[in-house]
Amino acid sequence: MDDRVFEIKIGENIEVVIDSRFKIKGFIEFIRLSFNKLEINDNEYKIYYDRENVEKHKILVNAIANMYKKRRNFDEATYKKLILNFKKNCIVKIKKYQLTFDENAIYITIRKISSKEFEILFANPNKKVFDYIKGIFLFDILDIFEDKIIISLNEESKRLVSALISKRSVMGYKVVFRVNKEEFESIKGFSIEGSVKDYLTKIKNALELFGVSNIYEWDKIKKEYRRLAKKYHPDLHRTKPELIRKIYDKKFRRVKESYELLEEYYNNKARG
Repeated sequence: MDDRVFEIKIGENIEVVIDSRFKIKGFIEFIRLSFNKLEINDNEYKIYYDRENVEKHKILVNAIANMYKKRRNFDEATYKKLILNFKKNCIVKIKKYQLTFDENAIYITIRKISSKEFEILFANPNKKVFDYIKGIFLFDILDIFEDKIIISLNEESKRLVSALISKRSVMGYKVVFRVNKEEFESIKGFSIEGSVKDYLTKIKNALELFGVSNIYEWDKIKKEYRRLAKKYHPDLHRTKPELIRKIYDKKFRRVKESYELLEEYYNNKARG
């Protein structure tokens, strides 16, 4: 889960402790640039409420609330109380860490959002790692942000997650995954190295064969399959020379195998 907000207290002040390992540079810059009544002490920021700067205080508290909303032990009452108390002074503490691993390590949180989708959140995004993981889930991506990918949750993507989190490095970078494995338990295991790349390539080629860009154009895929299967069926070419028969037979088998591959892929998504 995304526990970037370690602790939150609402009393005389709003006090919040935030994990420095997540991408918070923009959040800190906003604090520094938006408030004149501000005290900075090392990794602690005290923002005094200024009635002439109400909108910025609302934005600040909403940003904290949105981070808090992703906590493992999110509490609705605390969330609402936080939103309502935007007029209080706010103390933001950044919890730093003494890193004991390779400086290239990438922290990645994978968490279930709903029964139909999950997100992969990069605390310190690296383009090579980001693009690699994006490629793995290419056909299940619902949305992409600078540091986050939203993905459809189904049996196929569960298998991919299970395989991915077993890795200790990606593209030469050390990776650290934060994930509740129980959320992504799959019926079958899956090896991520050669198999994923080969599998995705086969899916892509099959989609191109039937003239579509994604698996959700299923009716069009079925229609094109019937057309091609009829065109290349061996029974229609019995009287032709042997070489021609072999060519048509090979094309027919490719059409049939491609359709069966997409049919399995489509059914996995339907079950997910």
